[in-house]
Amino acid sequence: MRSVFKGFGQRFQSLSLSQRLILGVVLVVFAVVVFSGVPENIASWLQLERQIRLRVEDAQGATQALYDAEITRLKKLAGLIAGRPTLYHLVQQGDIAALEPYLDALQEESGNLELLQVVTPDLLAGDQMDGLPDPRSFLAGQEPYFADFVRLGSPPRLYILAVSQLQPSGEEYPLEGWVLLARPLTAEYMLTLEGETGLAQSLIVAEAQVATSLPGAPDRALDPASAAQVMETGEACFSQGQLGSERYYVGLMPLRDSQGRVVALSEVALAGGSIRRAMVGTLVISGGISLLVMLAGALLVVRLARTITNPLKQLGQAAEQISLGNLEDPTPMDSGLPEIDQLARNFDQARLQVRQTLAVAESEMKHAQRLLATVREGVVAIDSEGRITFFNPDAEEILGYRADEVLHHPCTHIFPPAPGEGVGVQEALCRAVSGQAPQRVNILDARGRQLLLSVSASLLESDPGSGKAPERVLVIRDVTEEEAVNRLRYNFLANVAHEFRTPLAGIFASTELLVEDSEDLTPQELAGLVQTIRLSALHLQTLVDNLLESTTIEAGCFKINRRPIHIMDVVQRAADIMSPLINRREQELTISAPEDIPVLWADPNRLTQVLVNLLSNASKFCPACEKIDLVLAQGPEWLTIAVLDRGPGLPGGIYADLFKRFVTGGQQHGTQYGIGLGLSVVKSIVEVHGGTVGAENRPEGGAKVWFTIPVHPTEEREQP
Repeated sequence: MRSVFKGFGQRFQSLSLSQRLILGVVLVVFAVVVFSGVPENIASWLQLERQIRLRVEDAQGATQALYDAEITRLKKLAGLIAGRPTLYHLVQQGDIAALEPYLDALQEESGNLELLQVVTPDLLAGDQMDGLPDPRSFLAGQEPYFADFVRLGSPPRLYILAVSQLQPSGEEYPLEGWVLLARPLTAEYMLTLEGETGLAQSLIVAEAQVATSLPGAPDRALDPASAAQVMETGEACFSQGQLGSERYYVGLMPLRDSQGRVVALSEVALAGGSIRRAMVGTLVISGGISLLVMLAGALLVVRLARTITNPLKQLGQAAEQISLGNLEDPTPMDSGLPEIDQLARNFDQARLQVRQTLAVAESEMKHAQRLLATVREGVVAIDSEGRITFFNPDAEEILGYRADEVLHHPCTHIFPPAPGEGVGVQEALCRAVSGQAPQRVNILDARGRQLLLSVSASLLESDPGSGKAPERVLVIRDVTEEEAVNRLRYNFLANVAHEFRTPLAGIFASTELLVEDSEDLTPQELAGLVQTIRLSALHLQTLVDNLLESTTIEAGCFKINRRPIHIMDVVQRAADIMSPLINRREQELTISAPEDIPVLWADPNRLTQVLVNLLSNASKFCPACEKIDLVLAQGPEWLTIAVLDRGPGLPGGIYADLFKRFVTGGQQHGTQYGIGLGLSVVKSIVEVHGGTVGAENRPEGGAKVWFTIPVHPTEEREQP
């Protein structure tokens, strides 16, 4: 071995300088590739596998959370349906003929439900589902309000079944009964889960894949052995499976019912073929880059070796340039002689030190200017005499002054307090202490407008030997709009609380009378109290619907479900909903419509909500015992629907703003009517349908609010 190294050393000594450098670079790059690149690639591969497993486990956790959320949603939905007074009334009277279509309408409104049943000891209404035992025997011993996984049918399918006991309001002897609803877990739901988690989703029941978002829809688990193990042990696992030519990373997780029994398996899958191909490609690219680096290094060394021959004359000329103050031209240091190279380095080091000193000073100045430019707040420096010494561009934009107009002027002239304000910028300067909380000050800007500023004051440290008093720095921020938003939010919350308090007070007072004096009340008085509760509930429902729709619109999630409709069905439904309120005020609703109105392509529930809002406003502002008109007019392209009242009309100049959020049209003598959301929701619903809205005052008195719906929409129609 010693002789081998000795022979290599002799050969190395016989090489030229260029050959030595090339060989050295090649050996160094080779060593780096072998001792660093290969282990790093292996570690990257293992890390990739670990990240994939963590990704699959995260998707399993997200999937379990989505299943839990769906169970909770259906449980709440069952409770809401069970609490409907109309449903309870129909069940109590045993009116199957009315109950069946009512349940169908509820099922269609809820969506994605395969089963909606009402069960009592004497009555069974609603859809029937294969594989579900007699509901009465099934409900025996169950909790009155629950939701759970249920496996039904042959071949078996997995459902989420929710049950709630009928919930009467104010009944002394409640009726025994239950509401059952079930949602099947289908391929459509698997696609929804895939969209939420980012991984393909499958549902395995009794070793068969009953629903999946995988292409090709396989009929079994991707890894049947692991699926059988999870069913046996009840523990989630991570494995790999094959589907055609594609290999998947698979996560299997048991789905348990409320009794802890494993009723199905959730399978999440991540396609791994492209990941492996990308990793192999990365390794190939890494190897190619290493070879390119070796080649580029060798070429670079060859070039450097051939140019290390600088004469003494060049070094002398460089020394002369440095002595003359030329700090830009570098000193040649490639002579190949150590003594000359050392001398050249000393000269070049001196040149670099002088140039670096100048560059640092310039860089610090530019850096300070860039820092001040990035601060999106006004910065004002004030000397000990109260005169402005610095005024940045953001301060110019906030206050409306140019820097040359305010420099060396007293700050009290630039920050005059607003009329009626006792606290100004001078008080903030007197409290200039590091860490002091910002103060809010009302001032007048250059144009005489009031501004609300957030002002932070601090002391700027001065040089110890200068003998000057430290300057004070003000950091200002215009919070006028922020304060306006806060005030608007406060007013909105106050209006919401006021609007909720009125119907709640009516409900509370009516229910209190029903509880305390129900035996002494006549049927007419009882009917009046129930009607009061119904009107208050209708008012609350309208408020809540408008709040929810407004939130959905603002979040960008607003959607409609179009289908062929007869507009008169929608008009009649809205009139039925509003009839208690209109009758309560002894008003009369007249409906005028042309014959043979064509079938429209629209969302009937949304249009009902539009008409309920317009009729509610008309009833609110129209005097008692007056008439409200609902007029339909058909043109070649548009159907116009208008609601006319005989109230005081709309204030002039706000027609365009009437359909904006939080804008109300009935403020008189400080009275607040509504929260300003109903008409904004109307505008959004109508515009999504492709129509327009408008409002105007009638010449004979009262207001007219109208909207249009296209008779022949141009967009592609969805299948109902």
